[in-house]
Amino acid sequence: MKRMFYAAFICGLLLVQQKTSAQEFIQARGANLYKSGKEIRLRGTNLGNWLLREDFMVGLHGSHTEMRSAMNTVLGKQKADAFWDEYETVYYTDKDAEFLAKQGFNAIRVPINENRFENPNEPGAYDEGALRHLDTMIRISKAHGIYVILDLHAVMGGQSREIYADSLSGTPDFWRYADFRTRATAFWAFLAKRYRNETGVAGYDMVNEPNTEGHTELLTAWLRQTMLQIRKVDPVHLIIVEGDDYGKNFKGLPDDFWNDKQTVFQFHIYPFFAFPLTRMTDYPQTLDGVRYDKAYLRNLMHEQIAFGRHKPVYMGEFGTGNGEPKFAYAMVKDLISIADEEGWSWTEWTYKDVGPMGLVSVRADTPWRTFLASPEVKAEREQASALFGGGGADSQGGNSVAKMTASIAGNFDETTQGQFRRRTERVLEDELSYAIMFHLKDKSEAEMRQLADSFAFDSCSPNAELDEVYFVGKDRQVH
Repeated sequence: MKRMFYAAFICGLLLVQQKTSAQEFIQARGANLYKSGKEIRLRGTNLGNWLLREDFMVGLHGSHTEMRSAMNTVLGKQKADAFWDEYETVYYTDKDAEFLAKQGFNAIRVPINENRFENPNEPGAYDEGALRHLDTMIRISKAHGIYVILDLHAVMGGQSREIYADSLSGTPDFWRYADFRTRATAFWAFLAKRYRNETGVAGYDMVNEPNTEGHTELLTAWLRQTMLQIRKVDPVHLIIVEGDDYGKNFKGLPDDFWNDKQTVFQFHIYPFFAFPLTRMTDYPQTLDGVRYDKAYLRNLMHEQIAFGRHKPVYMGEFGTGNGEPKFAYAMVKDLISIADEEGWSWTEWTYKDVGPMGLVSVRADTPWRTFLASPEVKAEREQASALFGGGGADSQGGNSVAKMTASIAGNFDETTQGQFRRRTERVLEDELSYAIMFHLKDKSEAEMRQLADSFAFDSCSPNAELDEVYFVGKDRQVH
């Protein structure tokens, strides 16, 4: 009897301790988020292009793995490692976190690439350098009151055909081979165990914009198994879920899937997907009897999140600045306004890059931007633009990929044509990545580090137009 009483006492004590401990983490209750008993809304940005590089954001060609492989081959592993280690070290520091916190942000979503962390030939062997960078980033953000959302933005094999999914074949092999899915589950279990006591981490974003191409049952099964393994080591952190078809389709996920009280519903939305921008000349505007305005946008967002209305809603990606017309800024302002009115959390895309999409951008006078603007590299990029369609019909190459797609796959449906085009582009992207790296081959290790330093905060300038759109201001801070 005494043993039974003692055991019950210890179990009760552990439950009390766990409940007290849970209060230190961001928790979901109904459709809202709470911290220490007070409602909180997360508002912030994405740290794109850091632990998952994207071609247009760094100024190179190819996927993350292709870029790294090309640099290893052309420069040698030592110089390539020196560049990327310096890049990852300076990309986000105390100055970056201080800048974001002063603007009223309290959250940052961190896209990570499983291929950056795990040795492809040794399952379960995780890169200590990448982990140290992530640990440091979380510590810095926490010191400035910024919560970190860990986002598995790319998995081995690729969760879609998109270049940011880092699929080397240009196909979503993650859904073709169970071994890839098993490794991703193990990776999440590893991260959850590592950060289970870290209150600076808000939650775990399971996988970015998955597209099973009609096999949602595979996504459902993988999410179930992965969430189960996470909950074995971490019962408290938020689990953030995106639907199939690039996060748009939640209908294939059964209702009981949401029984975990700490799940959060996430969706993404961009003006170039939500509006017929190529036909619009202003916003708001009426076209073909349809009024494209804030009410239209709200209805569109409600359609996307209808399945998850009983859970906290998180607008994980949205933004502009990548070639859209200037009136797209007004659309983004409406996106933020609607999210605030509905009580949703949000993180815009993105914080830093070499172009106009970042809240801060690498300055034109830095060594990296100077390299990208050099005549020889500029010529390589112009040839690529012609190949991929940016050069126009009269440019060299005449949009060769589009012509090839029309010639070979023109009789197929639009989806199949798109798949063919992406696979063709991936082959060309790989070769173009090597072509640009060739112009770095004579650089010393010290010079490579100087190039990487171009991504440090002091080498960047704020984007005034985007700052006006996104930054929260003290009157809207919710810490």
